[in-house]
Amino acid sequence: MIDINTPILKAYYNAIDALGIPVYEGEEPDDVLDKIYVVISDVSSNDVSTKSSFDFNCNIQLSIHSWEYKYVNSSTLNTTVGQILQAIKPDVNSVFDLSADGMQMTDLKLAQDITQRLGILGERKFITRILIFTQNIFII
Repeated sequence: MIDINTPILKAYYNAIDALGIPVYEGEEPDDVLDKIYVVISDVSSNDVSTKSSFDFNCNIQLSIHSWEYKYVNSSTLNTTVGQILQAIKPDVNSVFDLSADGMQMTDLKLAQDITQRLGILGERKFITRILIFTQNIFII
């Protein structure tokens, strides 16, 4: 059995970073000034191995945070989320290539998409979209 978390985190990080969107693992720094950024949460997984293979079902959460000084314009957030979704799953059969890490992603789905209007903090109005992806991993 091998650890699946690092290769999955790396795949999501690289896909988002390639878009030029600031991305952080775990939590954002205290001094972040970007008006839109992504936080990748930890991977949660279940072992669904068989007698002949190591298999995992796992979830990962992306939180896309956006703020404006006076008004929250959700169109900027929604455009950014659209770019992220396109980068992660450009077509119905798309999965990340994890072969360099000895794994194969066999399925990738957007399980949940939640919008949260978080209110005002320091004259900034915050809105967040939470995307939860589920994927199946087969150890090659």
